[in-house]
Amino acid sequence: MAAEEKPKIFEGARDIILSLGVTVIAMLLVVGATGLCSVNPETKKGPVQDVDATTFLEMEARATGAVIRNPQMPEGWAPTAARRSAVAGENASVVSWLTADEGYVESTQTQVSIEEAEKGYDSNYRANESEREVAGKKVKILESDDANVRPLWITDLGDSRLALSGSASEADYETTIEAFAKAPVLHVNDDGAAEAGAQEDGATAPTSQQP
Repeated sequence: MAAEEKPKIFEGARDIILSLGVTVIAMLLVVGATGLCSVNPETKKGPVQDVDATTFLEMEARATGAVIRNPQMPEGWAPTAARRSAVAGENASVVSWLTADEGYVESTQTQVSIEEAEKGYDSNYRANESEREVAGKKVKILESDDANVRPLWITDLGDSRLALSGSASEADYETTIEAFAKAPVLHVNDDGAAEAGAQEDGATAPTSQQP
């Protein structure tokens, strides 16, 4: 009995390779058409998002009753994000800025103590600790040997605590602390409007546990 003839498409290694090549090309064309594959690795910086930090902080002062400051940042700095977060289970107001040198500073205002702010800011471990004085305030700086963990600067403003993180120069962090130290607390009027009151130097909040 004569052997059954095989289809010509399977005759020879050359035909098999050609068939596989056609299949692969077809698959690439389909993936490219659906947009699941990109051949353009170029990345461009988008425009800075327009964020009204003043309105957000005024709303936070009204809604939470917490001690909130609206700092006046230097020319060339732009707010890029504003949100409510939590530190150690308590509400915290977060505003981020793009600095004039294209650094990034994220500020967190909270009512919890220095110790609670340090432990509750995030889950990252920062073994390196140092201190310095900025604008008359003692600042605790926590850093990690892991380059992916951002530094944490914490200071006591007397009636609230301020935590800073991001990817900026030390000068930018110091500038941010100076701006907050000068900023008066936002007070809520009887009509519900929040406005900056007089700066009360030397005020100490009972929640502060800083030695």
